[in-house]
Amino acid sequence: MNDVHGAVLSQSAAVADCRFPKPFDNGLEFNAPVHGTWNIVHIGYEIPGAHQIYICADNCMRGVVMTAAEMGELARFSGVVLEEDDMVFAGRIEQTTIEGVSDVLRSLDSLPPAAIIFPVCAHKFMGCDMEYVYRCLEERFPKVKFVRAFMDPIMQKRGTSPDVRLRRAMLDIIDEQPVNPLAVNVAGCDVSMAEDNDIRKLLVDSGCIVREMCCCSSFEDYMNMGQGRLNICCNPAGVPGVKNFSGRFGRDYIWLPFVFDYGKTQTGLELLAAKLGKSFAEDKEAMKNDVESAFAAAEKVIMDTEIALDYTAVARPLSLGRFLIEHRFNLTKIYLDVIDTDEEEDFRWLQANAPGLVISSTVDISGRVLRRDNAGCLAIGQKAAWFEGTAHFVNIVEGGGLYGYSGMIRFAGLMEEALLEEKDTRDIVPRKGLGCASLI
Repeated sequence: MNDVHGAVLSQSAAVADCRFPKPFDNGLEFNAPVHGTWNIVHIGYEIPGAHQIYICADNCMRGVVMTAAEMGELARFSGVVLEEDDMVFAGRIEQTTIEGVSDVLRSLDSLPPAAIIFPVCAHKFMGCDMEYVYRCLEERFPKVKFVRAFMDPIMQKRGTSPDVRLRRAMLDIIDEQPVNPLAVNVAGCDVSMAEDNDIRKLLVDSGCIVREMCCCSSFEDYMNMGQGRLNICCNPAGVPGVKNFSGRFGRDYIWLPFVFDYGKTQTGLELLAAKLGKSFAEDKEAMKNDVESAFAAAEKVIMDTEIALDYTAVARPLSLGRFLIEHRFNLTKIYLDVIDTDEEEDFRWLQANAPGLVISSTVDISGRVLRRDNAGCLAIGQKAAWFEGTAHFVNIVEGGGLYGYSGMIRFAGLMEEALLEEKDTRDIVPRKGLGCASLI
């Protein structure tokens, strides 16, 4: 059902009837039991040796404790419980936060190089002076880097989300160092680059020292990102932090999302090469032909199998959707809730060329009771797999570390593999943080 302005009020609608960039109205939400994307606990553990401290009520603590336990990382996790008195008496919430964090740090066998402090919604409701809190903590523990994080889901719809701010705060603790002309950082991403990633290949061929934020081996290595002359980001949630990090030191920055578009892929690789002082000499027509061959081979296997994809699999789901339709695949549904403004061109193309393509919300409350019986469907992404009820799915988040022509070729192979080999959906999708350790 649509209103006079074209706002989609139901859980699903044809793309022709959707508005841009927000197809669905806000309402009561449903959280599907699909947890492959990384949450703030997983992201925080990317800082080697860092200790996470959450200051919240018991009920809020439950989820983050479980995530740390499922990862086998409870040794680097602590909590400070807020009680009713902390909300009533003036100054108590600051006092509890300062003393609670201090008690945690003093109880450890040795001080961590960094402590990630997570105040919560209550700190905002109570007007807690967090700058005062951090000043006190830094005076008491001058050797500890305090990461100014937040766990405040009240900001999910307005302002910057907690995970985006965390990625920025994690970079804020890195101090400027003299530039190493060979050092390049890949930051703001949770999934490491695949070995044949076109970005990695170009960096390695240029003799660069590559530091991936999610793969640093030690705290010293992490801090040495301050030497980087160029910062690369491939994940939309990392962009604000990496931009700010680059701006603080006056370093070069480049945004390279994995996109299913030959022109944008070529432009991105040429831009990266130019930043490295090289020319991108690869034969683009030969690489394009290799991609076309890979998808032609996949199409012969997949044929007219129904395909559904979701926004957690790749940063540019509409780009992928358009590419699949242009290559004669039977894409019938895309699961997303908001459309990135960079995908407006692809959105308009889909409206004009595939008007019946269904756009479905992943958070609408009706998702709780939808029939999930499309077992013959090929899904791209865990949420699409769960909603469709299929065991045939491409199991990646954030693009799976793929990029460029090689990424598109690998992706075609993943689609073939997903159709030919079943996965245990009920076992896989509840596991938090795809790629992280899981003790479930």
